[in-house]
Amino acid sequence: MARVFIEEYPHGPGGHCSSTALRDLLGFHGHEFTEDMVFGLGVGVGFIYYSHPEMKPPVYIGGRTHNMEEQLCSQLGIGLEVVSGLTREEGWLAVKRMLDEGVPTMVHADVYYLDYLRAKTHFSAHRIMLVGYDEEKGVAFVADNDRDEIQECSLENLSTARSSAYLPQPAENAYYLFQVPDRLAPLEEAIPTALDKAVRFNLRLDPDQVNFDFGGARIVRGVKGLEDFASEMDRWPEKMDEKTLSLLCKTIYVTAEKGGTGYGGNFRRMYGRFLKEAAPLMGERRLSDVGEDFIAVGDLWTRLSLTFKDLSENGAEAVREASPIAREIHSREVEAFTALEEVSNLIREGA
Repeated sequence: MARVFIEEYPHGPGGHCSSTALRDLLGFHGHEFTEDMVFGLGVGVGFIYYSHPEMKPPVYIGGRTHNMEEQLCSQLGIGLEVVSGLTREEGWLAVKRMLDEGVPTMVHADVYYLDYLRAKTHFSAHRIMLVGYDEEKGVAFVADNDRDEIQECSLENLSTARSSAYLPQPAENAYYLFQVPDRLAPLEEAIPTALDKAVRFNLRLDPDQVNFDFGGARIVRGVKGLEDFASEMDRWPEKMDEKTLSLLCKTIYVTAEKGGTGYGGNFRRMYGRFLKEAAPLMGERRLSDVGEDFIAVGDLWTRLSLTFKDLSENGAEAVREASPIAREIHSREVEAFTALEEVSNLIREGA
């Protein structure tokens, strides 16, 4: 029975699953980036307000864009193909061939089924990097941002995790094919493009891209999603039973703070750190000032998340306490993205 282990893979822990995996993958190919820079270049900062009557709980919020991986590759000139919709066997054989060729492979997996995490809830959009397998032991070797060292996961559980259909994003046996060149696009070109897109995705999307229905779900993105999140929150106690509302409170804490959200703050502190790192590279100190704005918004997200966690056994009270914080977050994010737009335009104009 075969055993493969890519020893050269430079894994380290990180604040978010995908940006950690991409940082490490770029390092494997000889390109050194901080995780914050990877997240920012990938236009990772965003917001989604997702509701579906068949979900438990029926509301989900997320703080990053859905296509961060594609955006990073676009900005840096990296080839990328995302393959999904395979059967369990097809999905494993495709990944196994890549590992046999010495290629670390990023896949989607439901955290609930990963042996080493002991997660109590489902989330099928978690990104992990596979760096080998041992057929005799029946395990895969996994690099996960949530662990300092390479972990083992049973092949059976990995297969279940990769085929999980839990909403809002089924795993679908997805895996990524990267083509990383020896030379990447210069940061002086990649950063302005990433800034422009962050403003557009959050502040300037066309109406039909902001609020739409998909597969029975209502999806609202960007600052409009934040506005709806804040305004509709007050009606949650009328629409949900106590158990469901309590679960939603706990889920918001996990998705906006405890989970891989850039060490808390719903990715906002991570994005702020990116802007502060980008400021001297672009010769633009005002980027650092906007970075501080996002870090402050991240602190508000932490306050909101802890409110939901601490009062989760009384959902109605949690909503009463959290509602004004959510409205303040919406207002502050509109201000932060507007300030980012102004600085981004100045950079484009060479001012």
